[in-house]
Amino acid sequence: MTLAVAFLASCDPIKEEKDLTLYNTSASEIESAFSMAQLDVNGNPAADGNYFTYTTSPAMMVSVYNLAADGSENLLSYGYSGKFTIAPKRGSDPNQTFWVRVVNTDGSVTLVEKHVNVFVKQELDPEIRYLASDEYGSKIWKWDASIGDGSVWGNMGYCGGKGSDVGISGNGAWWGVAPDEDGEVTAAFMEQLQHTPDGQAHGDESMSAYMVIDEDGNIVCYDKDNNVIRKGPYTVENFDNSDPDAWKVGDLVTSSILWPFEINSGGRTPSKFEIVYLTADKMTLVYPDNGDFGALGNWGEATYWHFCSNSDIAGMAVGYGKDASKSWTWDYDGEHTVWGNMGYCGDAGSKVGIDHNGEWWGVKNEADFMEQLGHTNDGAAHGDESMDAYFTLDGMGNITRVAGNGTVINKGTYEFDTTVANEWKMANFNTTAGTILFPYEINSGGNMPTTFEVVYLTGSKMCLVYPDKGDFGSLGNWGEATYWHFKAK
Repeated sequence: MTLAVAFLASCDPIKEEKDLTLYNTSASEIESAFSMAQLDVNGNPAADGNYFTYTTSPAMMVSVYNLAADGSENLLSYGYSGKFTIAPKRGSDPNQTFWVRVVNTDGSVTLVEKHVNVFVKQELDPEIRYLASDEYGSKIWKWDASIGDGSVWGNMGYCGGKGSDVGISGNGAWWGVAPDEDGEVTAAFMEQLQHTPDGQAHGDESMSAYMVIDEDGNIVCYDKDNNVIRKGPYTVENFDNSDPDAWKVGDLVTSSILWPFEINSGGRTPSKFEIVYLTADKMTLVYPDNGDFGALGNWGEATYWHFCSNSDIAGMAVGYGKDASKSWTWDYDGEHTVWGNMGYCGDAGSKVGIDHNGEWWGVKNEADFMEQLGHTNDGAAHGDESMDAYFTLDGMGNITRVAGNGTVINKGTYEFDTTVANEWKMANFNTTAGTILFPYEINSGGNMPTTFEVVYLTGSKMCLVYPDKGDFGSLGNWGEATYWHFKAK
């Protein structure tokens, strides 16, 4: 008891509290202790680098954070030393703020505010433009049943040669899962669950499943009911699309695509796929048996995936960047019409673009056009009746109408309005009057519309519709409408 009393008596609560207050850190002490280096991606000092390392001396435990767009705290790093990245979204202010925080022994907080100038991308890398779009920052990708026999996933010979042949025609395919009669692939995929790691369906067996790829390096996969199946980061390595005869244009590093399973592997999920074909609306991936990328050309087994996207209007219609341009000409094929009238039918506009749904009458060639000059504004031919005529869209919003002999007929501006998208149309195409080919509403005495409905668009096909007198509200009443079918030149 005597010893216990002596021990307790030796403890001075006042002195103990006084000692603890000595550990409360001032802002000036944090400033003095905290040192950092600003670096580029290769670890070299850079005045506008996005990468930072820091140390504290004397050592103190700090939290480094900035604020997210919604105002919430985004922890960048925690520790006596460490590293962090500040890479704002495209178009952000390069002048960025972060805070260094120390929690004191009495629970109070000391903060130091730091300001840095970092690099902000003004343009996306070319591969990210294809994957995530340039204008919209994200893109929806679905299964593509338009390749070869319609199979969207299956096995093939690891053939080498031109990867575009795989992406365009399905070259080298052995077997695959194709849509059912009702347009779904669910039943066919459900017979292949042995290729998954757990033998279970996950929702990406449906043709209505999709994945969203964004410019910030994220992929999120959804089932037909918009439930998240899987998500994760992605990067693209070794991108180079300069050689049209190359096997691949790059490597997609991720594990988060739709149905990401190697065939006949017991459920192996690759972490890297070869991008053998990539455009604004098409992507084909390949993975060789056991990831043996060095076996290219030996015709060993490989797995393929075919995807498509129709959400990137600007990418498909124009291309990417201010220097981009794309020309569109009549979709003459000797059989189908390219301009004429139809019933303003509604339903899926893609059926008009693909199957010529609702069509009443139309012209099929230049000779037919020459008999329809009564629909022009002046009763004269202007040269855009020719199969060699075209109009060009550029990345600055300009449109040029050109006759078959190369003479410029008219110029103006254009824009796509995607806010009006629905099942019938993908966008409105707003233009200066008289700037598309044969820009006349049928049976109107030469009216030249300035707003057209884009009912179908891919990287190679475009179909426009204009209802009688511009009465867009009459959709579905089967009144007269004018259509135009174009293809990429």
